[in-house]
Amino acid sequence: MLEKGVTKINEVAERARSIQIGDKSKVFNTARIEALELENLIEVAVATMVSAEARKETRGAHDRADFHDRPGFVNGRDDQNWLKHSLWYKEGNRLDYKPVNLQPLTVESFAPKARTY
Repeated sequence: MLEKGVTKINEVAERARSIQIGDKSKVFNTARIEALELENLIEVAVATMVSAEARKETRGAHDRADFHDRPGFVNGRDDQNWLKHSLWYKEGNRLDYKPVNLQPLTVESFAPKARTY
């Protein structure tokens, strides 16, 4: 499912690269502001889709119906492989990860647990 979303948002991002701004004025240029806003929204959408597709588990608001109740998973979570932060870089459209700090310096730590409603 998410692979299809990644493909579609990458197609949108590619189409957006060819957007032309007709208003070339140097004074408060709403067309330029809107183009920058669009660029930012698309970048966030790409980062979200690529990161979500790569994360093969369910955690918090990130719910993957295809990764519920698998061996080694607890409530859809895979802390062994996915207790980390996803970092997406526009340059090269690449993902990296940063470990979760379970021993913060200024507040009391608490263990991760399954979300309940």
